[in-house]
Amino acid sequence: MSHRKSDAFRAPRSSAIAVLLSISLGCGGQVFEQPVTRQRLPSGKTVDVTSCLLVWGIEHDERDPRQDSFALEYVTKLSESRSGELDREALEVFELIRPVSELWGYSTASVAAFPSRKRSGKYDIFTFSRAPSGTWTVTRQAAKVFNTESGHKP
Repeated sequence: MSHRKSDAFRAPRSSAIAVLLSISLGCGGQVFEQPVTRQRLPSGKTVDVTSCLLVWGIEHDERDPRQDSFALEYVTKLSESRSGELDREALEVFELIRPVSELWGYSTASVAAFPSRKRSGKYDIFTFSRAPSGTWTVTRQAAKVFNTESGHKP
């Protein structure tokens, strides 16, 4: 008895490969534009949110539910020289995820402020921590995606 696959099983696989190949080749040269959702802040100002995620607390393949949190990334129109305004803006942006962070019982959350929709170069991360009393504190840290300053493009 032969265990050879019939041609009926090969045709869908060949078709799927052909479709994927044509899509890949047809999309070559196009730049992916990151989707955004515009959100209004309590001040009335709007920001473009590029990502909002539930982040699992995993380190070195070890699951730690105490480190689960929400993380939000957005585009700021403020320059590095306006750091006080950026701090205030990040506090307002945090209000978009603070209620759900508290509802889920999380003690941390993060907000990342990028200067453009391109996820590269320098940006700021605001890490929020909640004390047992329920009050939140924040620390700010400069970060960088890839080494775009040396000419390397992601």
